[in-house]
Amino acid sequence: MNTYTLLALNAAAIVIMISLVSRKYRTLLNPVTFFGGYWVVTTVVAPIVFLQLTIFGIRKEPINFSILLSAIYFLSLGVAFLWKFSPIRPLLTGLARVSRPFTLQDADDLTGPAIGVLTVEFIATYCALMVGSGVGWLWLTNTREAYAAYRGGVGVWWAMAQADLMLLFLVLLFRRRRTVLGVFVLAVAFAGIDLFLGSKACALAYPVVAMFFVNFCIRKIRARNILLVGIAVFCAALGLQKMQGTARTLKDTFTYFDYFRNSANMLAHFRSFHFRNGLVTASTFWYYVPRALYPAKPYAYGQNLIAEWMYRGAAKRGYTPGMLQWSVGYADFGVIGVIAAGLLDGWIAKAAYEYLLKNRNLVSFAIMGQLGFIYYIQLFPPAPFPIFWLWFMAQGVMFWIFRSLPVGYPVISATENGGH
Repeated sequence: MNTYTLLALNAAAIVIMISLVSRKYRTLLNPVTFFGGYWVVTTVVAPIVFLQLTIFGIRKEPINFSILLSAIYFLSLGVAFLWKFSPIRPLLTGLARVSRPFTLQDADDLTGPAIGVLTVEFIATYCALMVGSGVGWLWLTNTREAYAAYRGGVGVWWAMAQADLMLLFLVLLFRRRRTVLGVFVLAVAFAGIDLFLGSKACALAYPVVAMFFVNFCIRKIRARNILLVGIAVFCAALGLQKMQGTARTLKDTFTYFDYFRNSANMLAHFRSFHFRNGLVTASTFWYYVPRALYPAKPYAYGQNLIAEWMYRGAAKRGYTPGMLQWSVGYADFGVIGVIAAGLLDGWIAKAAYEYLLKNRNLVSFAIMGQLGFIYYIQLFPPAPFPIFWLWFMAQGVMFWIFRSLPVGYPVISATENGGH
C-alpha cells in the first residue's frame, strides 16, 4: 500500500479514537486527546516531512510497517479507555486510601510554613544540581547547554527539582480560591521558572495542568477554548525551540521529532537484533538500582537498550535517541507486544484519569501528573511510580507535621474552589 495512504489511515484512526473517548467522558480534556496530538505530530506530520526531504535513508517496507504499528498501538490504547474493564484503578484507589495520612490532600494539610519548606527544598535541589554538575552558574546563563551537556550524573537532582517545583505549583493552586486568569498567570510564572531547568517539555506542562485544573475544579472549558490553548502551547513550543536553538525553522521543528525515524530504523535492521522475549522490558528494573551502590550498573536499559544496539556506546555518552512508545513491546514480543503495550499504557492512564474525575483533589492531580498523560508530562520525571509515591508520601509527612503544629493557615478544598 502507498505510504501516504497508510499515513492518512493512521491519522483517521487517531481522530476517530479521540472522538469516541471524548464522547464517553464528555470532554476533550482526556489523556487520549492529549496524547493523540503528540501522536499526530510524530507519526503523521513528521514522517511526511521526512519523506518530502528524502532523509529516512531506509527502505519503504519498514516505514510502512512503523505506520501500521503506530496505528495498532494507538487503537489499543484507546480501546483500554473505551472498555469498561479497568484492572489498575482498584489498585490505585486502594493505595491512595492506605497511604493516608501520609499523602497530601487539599484541605488542612497546606499550611504556610510547609509551603515555605517545600520552596526551600526546590532551591536546595537546584543548588545541588548547579554544584554537582560542575558548571554552576551556567544553569542560569545558558540553561539549555547545561541541560544538554552536563545533566549526566546529576539527573536525580534535576528530577527532584522538577518534582518540587510542580508539587509547589499544585499546592498553591489548591491552597486558596483561584480565578481562571489567576491560574494561568501562576502557570506562566512557574513555566518561566522551570525554563531554568532546561526542558521545554517540562515547562510546557504547566499550562496543560492549569487547563485541567480549571476544567475540573473551577468551570468546564469549551472545546473551542481547549483547542485554542492547545494551539497556544504548540506555538510556545516552536518559540522555545527557536529561543534555545534546537530548531530555527518549521522544518527543523518537525525533523526534531525523529522518534518515528529511529523506530523505523530499528525495524529496518531488526534481523540482527531479534525478539528478546521480555528481556528489554525486564531490563527497566535497573532504574531502581543506584549506580553509587552498584557501579557496574549498565548505562543502557529499557528503551535505551534498543538505542544502544543501534548506536553502540551512545548511552554512556548521554546520547539517548527517542523512540516511539511501542518500540519496547515490539522488541520483546512483536505485534502482540505492541498491542499489550498499548493496553497497559491505556489502563494506567485511564486509572489515573478516572481517579481524578472522582476525587478532584491534590493527590488525584499528583497521580494524574505522574501517570495520566502517557507522554512528556511527569510530576517526578522519569521516576517509576513506586519511587514517586515514596517521595510523595515523604512530602506528605512533612506537611502533616506542620499541620499538627498550633499555627496554621486556612485553605479550601476543590469543591469550595468551584469544582463540580
